[in-house]
Amino acid sequence: MSSPQSTPPKVFISYSHDSREHVQRVLVLSDRLRADGIDCHIDQYELVPEKGWTWWMLEQIKAADFVLVVCTETYCRRFEGEEEIGKGQGATYEGAIINALLYRHNLRNKKFIPILFEAKDITHVPILLGATNYYQVFNEEGYEDLYRRLTNQHAKKPDLGKLRPALPLTKRQDFPIARPDSVTPILPPINQRSFREHLGHGVELEMIRIEAGTFVMGSNVYDEEKPPHRVRISRPFYIGKYPVTQGQWQAVMGSNPSYFKGDNLPVEQVSWHDAVEFCQKLSDETGRKYRLPTEAEWEYAARAGSKGKYSFGDDQNRLGEYAWFDGNSGKKTHPVGQKKPNDWGLYDMHGNVWEWVQDWYGKDYYRQSVNSVDPQGPSSGNYRGLRGGSWIYALDGCRASNRVNGQPGVRYSNVGFRLVGAARTQ
Repeated sequence: MSSPQSTPPKVFISYSHDSREHVQRVLVLSDRLRADGIDCHIDQYELVPEKGWTWWMLEQIKAADFVLVVCTETYCRRFEGEEEIGKGQGATYEGAIINALLYRHNLRNKKFIPILFEAKDITHVPILLGATNYYQVFNEEGYEDLYRRLTNQHAKKPDLGKLRPALPLTKRQDFPIARPDSVTPILPPINQRSFREHLGHGVELEMIRIEAGTFVMGSNVYDEEKPPHRVRISRPFYIGKYPVTQGQWQAVMGSNPSYFKGDNLPVEQVSWHDAVEFCQKLSDETGRKYRLPTEAEWEYAARAGSKGKYSFGDDQNRLGEYAWFDGNSGKKTHPVGQKKPNDWGLYDMHGNVWEWVQDWYGKDYYRQSVNSVDPQGPSSGNYRGLRGGSWIYALDGCRASNRVNGQPGVRYSNVGFRLVGAARTQ
């Protein structure tokens, strides 16, 4: 178990003044953190700084151990630079600072923490923070979890005493609580953020929870990927940590069709129909619904918050750290999980084997799914989609936005698949 911090952490709260009620909630949260020994700062405690608010915000964010990002529709819009010019300049500026710091550290984030005051705010977590644990402070359990995060504790908190001898600036009060019938669980217990399905004979299937969120799908590279467009994934889902392996296929189907043999190698020589049959049989045996990911779900998970060509950005010289492709594969598949995962903990999303997706392939599909929610491909067609590149493809073919297609009955030694499962709420 980690030890508590020896000195109180310094915390800054980034938010937008979008409603009187919201401002009051921020003040209540800050006062409570201060009363519990956290060195917490917000602009409501300050007079006009001598060097101006812009300088003050920059200095606060740089000096803080943690920045609590209060997620609302207005804040998210300003954070992502989509607000009308001249409006919400404070939140827009803070968002720009946070974006710059995240990119400077290659999106490795331990400092910026999304905060939710209402259950619906999960849809307003900025894209770059979509893979970060968020905290629901509209209930006591959520506040306790946040406190433990800030103080580096994994057990019930001790009495740390008061940071300041003076009383809080406003009288201590309870958090505004939404009506019970309007609150739905968002963050699952830790043991539900991933799970293992036991397939027998010591074979397991590990699934990773992906939270709902918004991202930019597609690119301007090829016509089939145009235009880059905003898509919202409205529900959390589980996706395979790895492509389905030959050992997993053997455990469920009792056979192994692969050309390259090995229990930990990805299964290949499977058609789209074969993959769907595997999903159905696994669903029947486990009582949990499995399927192939949609194109939108696949790309959302593959990008893991990145806006670049790959999950790690645009530097194609780094692809060998994350993928088996024609430059390093030796013309064969490799055991899953040997390369680096993306920021959401998923392996082999680039390279190794192409992965079937659920959708029919549509060349103009992206032009028809701009600003859509949970889009799917055409209702019918001749080809199914394939994503991710493979051991026989070059750098360009392994990009997160690259799309190809195949007849649903064909089988190749560089084509496999990955599973999706619906997220349970209990």
